[in-house]
Amino acid sequence: MLALLRDVMEQRDTVLSQYEAMALQVDEAVREVDEALVESQHNAKMAKEIDERAECEAARANELLRELDEERRKSAARAEEIARLRHTIEYGPYEGPWRVASLALVQIIEDAIAWVRAKIPPESAFLPWFDKAVALARTGGRLGLKSAVTFLRWAQPHAVASWDWLKREAARRMSKR
Repeated sequence: MLALLRDVMEQRDTVLSQYEAMALQVDEAVREVDEALVESQHNAKMAKEIDERAECEAARANELLRELDEERRKSAARAEEIARLRHTIEYGPYEGPWRVASLALVQIIEDAIAWVRAKIPPESAFLPWFDKAVALARTGGRLGLKSAVTFLRWAQPHAVASWDWLKREAARRMSKR
């Protein structure tokens, strides 16, 4: 019986040592799983941050590309306008400084009108009135210019005749003294 008791105690010690070994293995496996889980969560968080950053950078890149395209379009329009002006200067007829100045003034006024018109929303009720006012101002300006030219053509011979009369009268009065 004593031998049987020793066998049972040895089996118990063997089972306990195997149980302790398995418990250590389980603890080690649980710790590894916990570390892997924490690392996985950290990696997922980092991946999410990287994805968000990549989305922001992609949106910023798209915005910069849009701005670049807009600037290229504006630059091309400016270059085209400069080429047109150079061509006009080189090959256009010489019309004198007053004609060139008047054309430049007309261009500046038309650009200002276009700028103001662009500031008015397309659905505004004021837009048709603005267009009518511009048309009225153009018509009035043309009529005033034609009237001034007609008056100057009429007044020129009268002014020359008056100047001649004034010179003769001044000479006559000076000779009397």
